[in-house]
Amino acid sequence: MIERPLYLDRIRPFIGKPIIKIVTGVRRSGKSTLLQLVRAELHSQGVPEECMLDINLEVYANRHLKNPNLLYEQVKAWADSLGGEQGYLFLDEIQEVESWEQLVPGLQTEFLVDIYLTGSNAHFLSGEFATYLSGRYVEFEVFPFSFSEFVRLRADDGVVESMDEAFDIYRVLGGFPFLSYLGYAPDPCREYLLGIYDTVVLKGMVERESIKDASLLGELLPFLIANVGHTFSGRSIERMLEGENISISIGSVLKYVQVACDANLLYRASRVDVMSKKVFKSQEKYYLVDQGLREAVYGNNDRNIDQVLENIVFLELLRYGWSVTVGDKPMSTSDNGKNLSVKSDSPSREIDFIASKGSRKLYLQVCYLLADESTIEREFKPLEELRSDYPKYVLSLDEVDRSQKGIIHRDIRAFLLDSHNLLR
Repeated sequence: MIERPLYLDRIRPFIGKPIIKIVTGVRRSGKSTLLQLVRAELHSQGVPEECMLDINLEVYANRHLKNPNLLYEQVKAWADSLGGEQGYLFLDEIQEVESWEQLVPGLQTEFLVDIYLTGSNAHFLSGEFATYLSGRYVEFEVFPFSFSEFVRLRADDGVVESMDEAFDIYRVLGGFPFLSYLGYAPDPCREYLLGIYDTVVLKGMVERESIKDASLLGELLPFLIANVGHTFSGRSIERMLEGENISISIGSVLKYVQVACDANLLYRASRVDVMSKKVFKSQEKYYLVDQGLREAVYGNNDRNIDQVLENIVFLELLRYGWSVTVGDKPMSTSDNGKNLSVKSDSPSREIDFIASKGSRKLYLQVCYLLADESTIEREFKPLEELRSDYPKYVLSLDEVDRSQKGIIHRDIRAFLLDSHNLLR
């Protein structure tokens, strides 16, 4: 069981505090393991085993506890047995319990228990649920392994390989934890990942959202997965699918895309005008929770390297708590190379990511290789024209440092391995 300090460091300040800790994320990303790590830490601090109650609500033997009344009675019996001692309650996949959002705050109020929950659907913390829990919880979203976690896992397993060799595996198969048990053998890994997509993600979305036309969702999702990192609007998706003889309304497109986001499968990056800060209502980009799922569902991760690299960097920013948008930068024109100006109808350049966290901000461009002067200009020029003192990065697989004019060029692999220092 690999340590995940990125998440444990965030949870530690809240251990023992009267606030509900909720761990969310796509299924099979390691949420349950993270609760085990918290339990292990409590045990190392001297908390006796009897003061911790762990209930996995997906286990068949616990199926009766999906009834909130029966779950309440079991927790009450355990809490009463502690004789006033602090208890630690771990409820795995809490969304399986009917009316859990009313039950859990009641448990916290009535008993001396520190509560930890996991859930696999972002929707279960929205709307009415959030009203019941308002001000009573903190959320920690867990993702499949980052590249640095992947490298550490491989080393722990005794695998000797170069950074390049490790990254070649990671960018194709991704970071779902169970793949380590398969030795990252390509065919078994793809079969496992396709199983996650089919039975856990796709089937789960259909059942949870009561989607009547599952085949339509099944047609739309592979299309979105194949086109991660591309600019979309509801209308453009509708037109592209019509070109493949798939009839779908804009309303259905938007609904199904939101369902995929609620399932922690897709993540939206809005487009922002760098100058005016205006957020565009269309032309968004979507990224996938793990590039391995793209390989399993669509394939071609080896061919579509630019898309995959963008996806990897986007996820790394999310892991460290950054809010990420896509920048739209109008092209500057000059008068004899002296006075820069921007016209309202000027064509624009794209900045792949504008990442914000508190008062901090980063501008990032991501590409495969800086192969020629036109590519270098395309990646560096939008950042050169930015009048900002915030850090600006161009990330690629080039090993030669091409930093220039205050813009930092980094090998993506090195950037990811150093992200704990750069992004935390």
